[in-house]
Formats: sequence, structure tokens, C-alpha cells
Amino acid sequence: MQPNLIDIPLAFYPFESSKPFSECMVCGINLSLDTVDYFIEKAIKNNIEYQIEDVVFEYAICSSCAQNMQQSISKQSMENMQAFFANHHQFMSKIQAHQQGQGEPLEELLSKCSLHNEPIIAMSEYMMFGHFRGDKMISTTMPYILGGKAMDELSEIMSNETIDEMNRFKNEYFGGPMELEDLWKGKPVFL
Repeated sequence: MQPNLIDIPLAFYPFESSKPFSECMVCGINLSLDTVDYFIEKAIKNNIEYQIEDVVFEYAICSSCAQNMQQSISKQSMENMQAFFANHHQFMSKIQAHQQGQGEPLEELLSKCSLHNEPIIAMSEYMMFGHFRGDKMISTTMPYILGGKAMDELSEIMSNETIDEMNRFKNEYFGGPMELEDLWKGKPVFL
């Protein structure tokens, strides 16, 4: 079955670009090919007082590299994450409704935490995730937002081995100023 494809929302474009991501951060494969599925993850620091968002990190990763990355997550952490999401019945219901074409409008999905419904304008930090092919978003896969509270809850159920692997990934591909590294240290990278 061919998924439904829609234009990529601007929120998933690279911070300083008017064009979609063009290559996998890990292997460099061309993502503009209509045959390559990929994922985008963005971490946002939100200055609520001044209503300014800063992109802490963002990347696109092809499905093959994402699968390799997921294999580095410990079995314990993977089971804990699956149970965590399964226990958030409202989130699972949103996914099912979205897959059936009966979910919330895209703008609404991208305006609040998918687990706790807190609006992004009220969160000091959040992460966003989406599934893409070529220059389109795969609309049958629900994009989602995780606020700081949800990220903290997930961090608490991760094994030390998995957290170390996620930190290694972030250090290898992002590095950056210490104040930003400290802000996101221990926060999960999901793709």
C-alpha cells in the first residue's frame, strides 16, 4: 500500500533553509529520492518570556540508519519505551485515529505535546518528530511533539547503557556549546 504524501510542513525544514533536508546526517544518502524514507527530529529550546524558539539540534536520518541506531538501544530500554507509550492510551488512540484518517489536523498535532497536551508556547523545551519520503511527509504516520515533561519521563526509564549511547550519538553529530550540551544531556534521541 502506497502511503499518502503531503507537503512537508515548514516546521520540519532545517532552521536556516527554505528547502527540505537533502541528505541523511549519518550516511549522506540523497533524501530527495522518492524511494528513500527518512525521519526528522528537532529539539527546540523555547524562551517563553520573549516568545523566541532556538533550535538546539535538528537532523534527518534515513530509515536504514535509523534502524541501525534503534538497534543500539538496550532491550530493557526498548521494552520500557514500548510499555510507556502503550500505557498512554490517549496517545495510542491519537495514532490509531490518524492512521484511519480521522485524527486531529496537522496544525493541531504540531501545536502541543502529544502525550500531555501542553501547548508548545508554554513549554521551555520540546522535541518534534516526523516521517518523510523525498520532498513529502508521509501523512499516514502521525508526526508528534514531546514536551520536557514527557522527555524527562522517558529518560527515567532508559538504561544507563542506552543513555550513554544517545549521548555518544549527540556528541558525535552535534557537539556544540557546553550550555546546550548540558541542557540536553540525558534527554532521549528517538530515531
